[in-house]
Amino acid sequence: MSSQNTVAQTFLSVDYRYRFSLLMVTTCFVTMCVGCRVPKVGMLIHPPEKVLVYDTVQEREIAGQNTPPEDSLEYDYRWRYRDSLAEAVAVQHWDQQAGSVWRVLFATNRQPQANSTLEQVEFTNTVDPQPHFGSCSVALSHQEPEIEAPDNVVLATALSVLPGEWQKEVSYDQSKYAAVDDKQLLSSDLFFGELRQQVARSRQHDVLLFVHGFNVDFDSAAIRLAQIAKDLPFNGAIVAYSWPSQGGVGSYNADGQVVQQSIPAFKQFLTDLTQQLPADTRINIVVHSMGNRLVLRTLAELDESPQPRFQHVVFCAPDVGVEEFKEKSPLAIRHCRHATLYTCMNDAALIASAKVNHEERAGGSLVPTIVPGIDTVECAVIDTSLMGHSYYGSNKFILRDLFAILKEDQPADERKWLKPHKVPFHGMQYIFGDYPVDLQWVWHYDNTQSGVQLTDYFEAAAPAETP
Repeated sequence: MSSQNTVAQTFLSVDYRYRFSLLMVTTCFVTMCVGCRVPKVGMLIHPPEKVLVYDTVQEREIAGQNTPPEDSLEYDYRWRYRDSLAEAVAVQHWDQQAGSVWRVLFATNRQPQANSTLEQVEFTNTVDPQPHFGSCSVALSHQEPEIEAPDNVVLATALSVLPGEWQKEVSYDQSKYAAVDDKQLLSSDLFFGELRQQVARSRQHDVLLFVHGFNVDFDSAAIRLAQIAKDLPFNGAIVAYSWPSQGGVGSYNADGQVVQQSIPAFKQFLTDLTQQLPADTRINIVVHSMGNRLVLRTLAELDESPQPRFQHVVFCAPDVGVEEFKEKSPLAIRHCRHATLYTCMNDAALIASAKVNHEERAGGSLVPTIVPGIDTVECAVIDTSLMGHSYYGSNKFILRDLFAILKEDQPADERKWLKPHKVPFHGMQYIFGDYPVDLQWVWHYDNTQSGVQLTDYFEAAAPAETP
């Protein structure tokens, strides 16, 4: 038997849930062997020492009091976060220790399956020319994921040599910690009606619109948004936009074509979104990886308006060619008050993408991608994940930075943990020169009426074992 056949049979013998992880571990190992870009030792920084805890019970304590000076310690600990850390309007059930259930509104240009009903819908990977609207419930466990060694000896050996956090990243089984249920289609009127109600209830009248990247199915997109809302936290309305990613590493080029086909539907959705919400609504867009192609190209096509339509647009690890990003982003950011580009020079996925596309990607170029009007923030020094691609939603320090953007409207030059770094002939970027203050919070909900058990969600939504 040839060595190639032996390798193939070994790979196919691995549990299907771990094959992608094994492929990624191998890719990362090869990348490191050929000279992966890593931060210099001198750039590494010390763990955070400052922790700030905000408890919403403090609102009752400060009721009726005069607001203290903003530069005072009392303001920092009792007043500064009374709106940005108020209880989230999208939460359906909350247990600080056990878990939570989130109401996620969604729009998608995936075609519904033929047997779908208004009460329970599933989606295909087929492109639909028109967006569909709906809602779902996402249950999240608040328990720390455990390292789960696979039964396969080859993969178990490969995982054992990785640091503990990398082992968690590779062996993470989403179905044990998150689940999607109650997916329902809504008419446009019902969708925007509920969205307006949530915006009205939110302290800052804000919306977080999340657009996923390559190789992400519908449920995973909804889960990722709910996870970001919990970990950030984001207490306004949350909306997921899911375009029909075809699924699988082999569908990379096909996904690129699907993105282009999805522009008309996404453009229609953005137009409806801005027209249906009150003028003072703070609409924030956070987009990841290949989803940046959809957002960037669509925003560049939108007609100009007297006022920016969006508060913040955050381009996370964009799988977009550097030249296209530099060409289209000035047109795109006309529609927002503030724009941020998160990059990571160690992003293994974008290093691989650059090889496939024969051009460096804006989210991981060796020479920083710097565009006037956009804050470019390099995350390599603070991101210690295996792939270096999903830091925007999994690294608590980058989430803290994102919180300062979305909830506190702080540009990069006001975020004290960032240091400006001038790149000759290109402009200014920002790097993490220190860890942000570790912001923690405690929410109090009356859960006596919900009757929701998180285990019910996980058991109902857990996928059947594939033989």
